[in-house]
Amino acid sequence: MAATRERGFSLVEVVIVVGLVAILAAITVPSVQGAMQQYELLTSSQQVVSTIRAARIQAVSRNQILKVRFNFPAAGQYQVVDAVDAAVGQPQTLAGTGNITFGAFTDVQFTTAGRIAAPIVVTVTNGTAAQNRTINVSASGQVRLP
Repeated sequence: MAATRERGFSLVEVVIVVGLVAILAAITVPSVQGAMQQYELLTSSQQVVSTIRAARIQAVSRNQILKVRFNFPAAGQYQVVDAVDAAVGQPQTLAGTGNITFGAFTDVQFTTAGRIAAPIVVTVTNGTAAQNRTINVSASGQVRLP
């Protein structure tokens, strides 16, 4: 009678593969979490820049003074308003899991020519100073996110 070979994996082989996968996952998870936090911070910063640029365009096209107010109407939100704080757009909320906030900031007020009185810096942070995103608004109204 000829011996038959059974195909498949032994229990030892399966345990070794599962162990290796677990080790690789444990090594990878922290770096993925850090990358996700940086991505959320960058996304939030880009949304704020987009809102500031849109407010500038609206101020010129409407021939109206407009402001972008931060932590308004609530913490972690920002909104475009007119000179008397009447809403021009809907409140926007910073993206992310709630750990992204405004650091140092000054509300941005555009004239009817799309300019501001002095250069302004707005910081968006996730609590890690090394990852802070700084938004620069020049007196001419240009917005930069380095």
